[in-house]
Amino acid sequence: MEPFSYHEGQRTVQREANSVSCADKLATWVGPVAEFASIADLIVMASLVADGFHVVALSGPAPLVRAREDGASIVVDFPAALGVHLPVGAAAGGIVINPAQARRSRIAGVLVDDGRGLTIRCRVGFTNCRKYMTPTVSSGDSVHVGPVERQAIALDDPRTVAILAAAETAFLVTATPDAVADVSHRGGQPGFLRYQAASATIEWTEYLGDGMFVSTGNLRADGRFALLVLEFGTGDALRLDGEALYTNIRADRKERVDALIQAGEPFPVQGRMTAIVRRAERLVGFTHPRIRVARKERITSADSTQVQHPQ
Repeated sequence: MEPFSYHEGQRTVQREANSVSCADKLATWVGPVAEFASIADLIVMASLVADGFHVVALSGPAPLVRAREDGASIVVDFPAALGVHLPVGAAAGGIVINPAQARRSRIAGVLVDDGRGLTIRCRVGFTNCRKYMTPTVSSGDSVHVGPVERQAIALDDPRTVAILAAAETAFLVTATPDAVADVSHRGGQPGFLRYQAASATIEWTEYLGDGMFVSTGNLRADGRFALLVLEFGTGDALRLDGEALYTNIRADRKERVDALIQAGEPFPVQGRMTAIVRRAERLVGFTHPRIRVARKERITSADSTQVQHPQ
């Protein structure tokens, strides 16, 4: 697999955060993408088409997909039902994640039908750290592909406000300048998503990450986003679409070279996201309901870099 190629939007944010050296080191980092895809109990994929982002989730007991290394490439085989939600022959990107084990990787490529099923030969594949994930497991005993229904909802619907106030897990969908979708995890304690119904705006803090700034850089190039907010108890998700602006706050005095940093606080601020919400939907049956893992806490920046590292 070729090194990750940063576009100018990503480079701009990296320069603001003084993390260009760190990002350059990570450009060749792939990590155990195929392994993490095989143990994922949740996969969220997206494509950018003329009418906006198309999204789909796979959930249930692992393995949800068949992932393998094929020479220098990583190949992921998907259930045929994925083609109901995403256009075959177009670029698709997403995240494979097991929140209970704090393991996640990103993948992207062209979704093709090879005559035996749907496959992506990854043009992008890299593994993220273990931070900020709420430990949950899928309650399902079979592979579920969702959503099963989409319902438009009002931006000031009281339930929308309540869901966002209680949320701990969300997925941010963005796209590169050449229209390749990306899906990244966003998580924190309840209240980390701050929504103002009167102005239809949402804000959240971007915590200290790995220094690549893939999603935030995408938003500098193309401000369109979709935010998918999971409801653990029902398996439904709230979807918000609009335009987002990322503001970097933290800039280290020295050039950042290390992807993982142990901080003196669990959720150190890297930047701020401010977004205008244009449309809201309820994604019914987006995933299987998810169960919080008792006596297990999320990994944060306060943990050692050894704990934060993918494993």
